[in-house]
Amino acid sequence: MASIYKKKNSPFWFVQFMDSDGTRRNKSTGLRADDPAETVKARVLRAQLEAKELNRNVGELSGGGWDSWVHQYLERHCESPSTFQRYTGNWSWLASWLQENHYHSPRAITYRNALEYIEWRTSYKKKTGKTSGRNTAIMELKLLAMIMGEAVRLGHADANPLVSLKLRRDKAAKKPELTDKEIHVIQEALKSEPEWMQIAFAISLHTGCRLRETRLPLHCIDFKENKITFPSPKGGEDRAFSVPMPSALRPLFERIHKAKQEFTVEFPFQPSRRWQQFFI
Repeated sequence: MASIYKKKNSPFWFVQFMDSDGTRRNKSTGLRADDPAETVKARVLRAQLEAKELNRNVGELSGGGWDSWVHQYLERHCESPSTFQRYTGNWSWLASWLQENHYHSPRAITYRNALEYIEWRTSYKKKTGKTSGRNTAIMELKLLAMIMGEAVRLGHADANPLVSLKLRRDKAAKKPELTDKEIHVIQEALKSEPEWMQIAFAISLHTGCRLRETRLPLHCIDFKENKITFPSPKGGEDRAFSVPMPSALRPLFERIHKAKQEFTVEFPFQPSRRWQQFFI
């Protein structure tokens, strides 16, 4: 399987992949490992190469082999690199299942064998020994339903049997809320951590936003209207929304504004990993 990795004396991501002739190759991506945006691009490249590896043996059909059009469809459909990365990762699992069960044509897909995917996916053990949940399998089947819709439009299938899956999702586990005592413990511990962590925690605590959303452009903070606009939440720019500015955050934002910073925080490489280490 394709993978990206770093070399000790190089600032760039390197990629290892299987070439079309079966040769295992390694090369530099030219994308910097210390740049979050270029890291996303490197992961997209890995997903693209991985999808090609998994699809290579699925087989070309008379005008409709999966590998001849699915990847191009995902590239057209996905508006952002992160969505493309997620979809190609999901497609990698679907392609592996298609190959294992010899479903070489979209015409071979039925509602019944799509249901079999749930059992296959939830029983497949990863290297860690863990398995994926039912909701993950259903999410990937919804992607297959989208792909089957494109297969119909391209003439690779006569109908889409997955157009209405109507599958019951498991209830998501309820995330526990932080108690006042726990918040105090975290805030005290953060005093010895980098300032970006203190700011990110404060913003997420009072707004409920995700980690990456705490990196707010200063022009999205309206001191006159007393509101905050999140320009790029989950779902993309089309889902931008505004909320009243919590009074507890106003002094923090005013200090950042006086410092003439462009953003509320500047993340280091892999900020989520840093938080993971903090809570261990």
